[in-house]
Amino acid sequence: MTSQQTIMHGIQIPPVLNVDLHVLPDFTGRVVLYIENGRVTCDRRLFEDEHICALDTFIEMAREMELRIEEVTGGTDSNSNT
Repeated sequence: MTSQQTIMHGIQIPPVLNVDLHVLPDFTGRVVLYIENGRVTCDRRLFEDEHICALDTFIEMAREMELRIEEVTGGTDSNSNT
């Protein structure tokens, strides 16, 4: 993929990424796109009760709510041979 940029009035404008979304024409809401090498490889509609944040933001929010986060080892899904 070649890099194409438009220069208008001395300002470089990056190329526009055209995206086909898999939603109904009357859809109103939020969509998450996964872009790899300038191409959309996946899109997903977010429901009203879903929110996205970075892990450090999640941890900060949990600390502000005084939630304790602990790493749990073992359990029924763990491999006892390791």
